[in-house]
Amino acid sequence: MENINFNFFQLLILFGSIQGVIFSYIVVFAKKFQSKSSVFLGLTVLFLSLSNIQHILIDVNYFSVDSIIRRTYIPWQWLVAPMFYLFTRNFLKKEMLNKKELFYLIGPFFIITIVHLIQFVYQAYFDHNYSITDYYRRGLFLYTNLVSFIYIPLVVYIMFRMIINYENSNVNTIEKVQQETVWLKNLVYIGIAIVSLGLISVIIGIFVDMKESFYAYPFFISLSVWIYWVGYVGIQRSSSHKRLEKLQNIQTSKKTGATTFKKINDYIIDEKKYLLADISLNTIADKFEISSGYLSQLVNIHTTKSFNDHINELRVEASKRMLTDDHFNNYTIESIGLECGFKSKSNFYTTFKKFSGQTPNQYKKLKK
Repeated sequence: MENINFNFFQLLILFGSIQGVIFSYIVVFAKKFQSKSSVFLGLTVLFLSLSNIQHILIDVNYFSVDSIIRRTYIPWQWLVAPMFYLFTRNFLKKEMLNKKELFYLIGPFFIITIVHLIQFVYQAYFDHNYSITDYYRRGLFLYTNLVSFIYIPLVVYIMFRMIINYENSNVNTIEKVQQETVWLKNLVYIGIAIVSLGLISVIIGIFVDMKESFYAYPFFISLSVWIYWVGYVGIQRSSSHKRLEKLQNIQTSKKTGATTFKKINDYIIDEKKYLLADISLNTIADKFEISSGYLSQLVNIHTTKSFNDHINELRVEASKRMLTDDHFNNYTIESIGLECGFKSKSNFYTTFKKFSGQTPNQYKKLKK
């Protein structure tokens, strides 16, 4: 361990990264947040925090020049995008990756790790004069960092397309789905901005061959801020995956129950069963040999109304036609209501106004 010298920015980055490690532990192990998506979110922050901590400890000379950690340099940043991708995939309830896909996602981390180990072994056993540069100096570490800033945007792009495709596949509940995915897209947008900042830092390091690491501070500080934000938003949105699962169940119910609902609804309309005063949820359910609870769910999913409201809306539409039809000029308003299945004048007036915003008399006068 050489002379350790922290400046304000290094302390800020270090404390932010330590907070990230603490957050990771809470998210992974606290029962309140336990889910596969939470684990991957925790690992995303953990690997990002470890990468920051490693950089800062090297920067302040916490590790000596001969330290194995300093000379091998574990490329934690290569695991950040894959973990965030897996978090997003699990959050959206997508199918698990197969082994080949997982290798393409995680494999680069192990490849780069092996490359760094080869450099370490080469210096240790073949050429003691070979110089292993720090991460901010022109050399292998900086070049592999440059490659990582090409690889990460590729993963982020695939992840962003997955979010958009998920939203498009849930078009019937798009507004509710977007309420649960907008924060995820915001994380991606900010992540892209930070990666761009990192890419600029690496390019500066390669072309200018800086002797100090200060040029990379904006990048590492932005990472620390991102860690804080992910920690806060991640906890606030820890139950979002449950709401998305509920929305997916609704979407699935719509698909699986569409045929059954159409058959029942066609029967009610074609046979004019809605005009019967004694029509009920139970009688229709018995007719089609399904439970009243399932029928109620079908009607609610496909009309966003209760069974009674759906029937009453059909009755109101029928009464509108009668009110403007000359063949029914001799009918009183009350008689038309009774013909349409309403049990009383007051019930007819109340329901008609509920669905049309007018009384039957007002509607008739406006249409005549």
